[in-house]
Amino acid sequence: MKSSTRQGKPKLVLDTNILVSALIAREGQPAKVFEKLILGEVENNSSKEIIGELKEVFGRKEITKRTTAKARQFILRHYLNNSIQVLPKSRIKVVEHDSDNKFLEVAVEAKAQFIITGDQHLLKLKKFNEIKIITAKQFMESDRI
Repeated sequence: MKSSTRQGKPKLVLDTNILVSALIAREGQPAKVFEKLILGEVENNSSKEIIGELKEVFGRKEITKRTTAKARQFILRHYLNNSIQVLPKSRIKVVEHDSDNKFLEVAVEAKAQFIITGDQHLLKLKKFNEIKIITAKQFMESDRI
């Protein structure tokens, strides 16, 4: 993972479901956001906890049945190589579905501008502190990119 902050690029936290969608629907909006990550047009922030969840989800039977090992490795490799790993210093308990709080924690620690997600638990917040919580489509249509 990269350790330096890039200037002038939108700072994101990508939810696991965005990466799963990018894996399955290569022409969809999540795939376009992921392409921006690969091209270095955005700065994504992650954590050991998010990476662990991503690896676990990519190993689930319903995902392995629909995708190739090569495609899963491609997404994971580029995610790891193009993301900045942060260690959240504080725990946040805002979302009822506890496992979603880790995205807020990383976003706060990284001073991210956006959490990009398809998760209704997060989307219904719309904003946390100054962090906008939006879909991949909303991000691609925004003037921040």
